[in-house]
Amino acid sequence: MAQTYKLLGQVNPTANTPANVYSVPASTEGIVNSIIISNLSNSNASFSLTVRPTNEALADKHFIVRGCVIPASDTLTMTLSLTMQAAAVLAANTNSSNLSISAHGVEIS
Repeated sequence: MAQTYKLLGQVNPTANTPANVYSVPASTEGIVNSIIISNLSNSNASFSLTVRPTNEALADKHFIVRGCVIPASDTLTMTLSLTMQAAAVLAANTNSSNLSISAHGVEIS
């Protein structure tokens, strides 16, 4: 099985509009090792992150972070081992268009 360490995805989501940060390709598994969220504005901002299988409607069980506030001009680094099966989706929703979200990790195929 090949392991590829990489930047899995980056987004600068529109406020109050869910955006996919990373979707696991078919016949692949993903491990998200870190998520970096930067607040690029002079105001506090909040975000939520979800992980869900592609065929499931969003539910409370899919949230890994809900309503976390990042102070103005600050960055949050999350270090984790988030395993995801093929077609699973890591998504973000924010109250600001000034957040940058990056996911780094490994794809196994």
